[in-house]
Amino acid sequence: MHAPQPVGIQAERPGAVDAVAESDAQPEFRQGAADDWVVVVPVKPAAAGKSRLTVAGIDRTALARAIARDTIDAAAQTPGVAHVVVVTDDTDAVATVPSAPAAPVTVVADPGGGLNAAIAAGMAAHTHRARAALLGDVAGLRPEELAAALRDARAFDRAVVPDAEGTGSTLLTAAEDVEWASRFGPDSFERHRRLGATALEFDAASGLRRDIDTAAQLDELGEQTVGPRTATLLRAARRGDTAPAPTARLRLREMRADDLEDMAALLGDPEVMRYYPAPRTRAQAAEWIARSRQRYAADGLGLWVMEDATGRFVGDCGLTWQPLGDRRVLEVGYHVTPPLQGLGYAAEAATACRDLARSLGFGVLRALVHPDNAASARVAQKVGMHRDAAESAAAGITVMRMAL
Repeated sequence: MHAPQPVGIQAERPGAVDAVAESDAQPEFRQGAADDWVVVVPVKPAAAGKSRLTVAGIDRTALARAIARDTIDAAAQTPGVAHVVVVTDDTDAVATVPSAPAAPVTVVADPGGGLNAAIAAGMAAHTHRARAALLGDVAGLRPEELAAALRDARAFDRAVVPDAEGTGSTLLTAAEDVEWASRFGPDSFERHRRLGATALEFDAASGLRRDIDTAAQLDELGEQTVGPRTATLLRAARRGDTAPAPTARLRLREMRADDLEDMAALLGDPEVMRYYPAPRTRAQAAEWIARSRQRYAADGLGLWVMEDATGRFVGDCGLTWQPLGDRRVLEVGYHVTPPLQGLGYAAEAATACRDLARSLGFGVLRALVHPDNAASARVAQKVGMHRDAAESAAAGITVMRMAL
């Protein structure tokens, strides 16, 4: 397992884009339009967005960011989407997407001026492509729903999908040779119809129509129908804990400040930390605990303490987002105290973490292993992973990977 590092995403600030004047144009039927869509997703900074989204036990900023990430990831996974452009000043909102296979995701800085100006900025470099604007808060979106909407939209110059209430819009499209215009805001569905957009029919229960502004709207969707990042936070709030269920021999639980003695001994052991730059000091072990607790709040995941049936400290194991190239990937990591190594505890705990990731809806799990750490690679193999040759060569480490 590797210590977390910041991920840098380069943003570009485009020039001003003039809005297209509203018209009463009638929708036109098209034949054979392109299907390699560019999807633009505007995302407000998480700290400023979703002021009405208050859910007990969940940090609002973390929840807003999780919803945006799930929306972006669903768009990137959609067949027919060639490129996702996220317009935001919160570059961390895209840190954990895409997960392969997916369309490329790039970031354009928000020029200010509101939602329609942000969307226009994302569209500016893609004038001659089939384009769609997707709200960044449809947490229950499924790629197959978006694919169906884009497939239907190919028949028209402009098309629109209303929100569940029927007054707003969650998706707006324009064909490759149609000038972009949008009127998101109050009563946007009718305003988009006046622009000439044809309404696409979707059941009101579809995730594509369910944008999330309030806790009640999120509750209507439920933990089982939202994306994995949002589901993870909802699960943690419901249980009051982030850890996986107990295994045959182990209990995994959240780290606490009073775990410092055990964690300092574990992370300060030269054998445990053989493949790290150096063993951790006591102060660094305290930081390790603090960082894990921050992850519980921000991600609903983290490293958990392993204890056996008697309460004896075994080590730590968990799920964290770790840098791999220019993105972050979901990794399972593990450390076992030397007297208990070789007894299968790491594989048992890692399997519980794998099963939790799968139940939450994540698609891919990795273990990032030092090239010389054969024991750690064997644990990953027992969990069901295989070495990814391309990712390993690019990263200069052993990347163990499995589809969930």
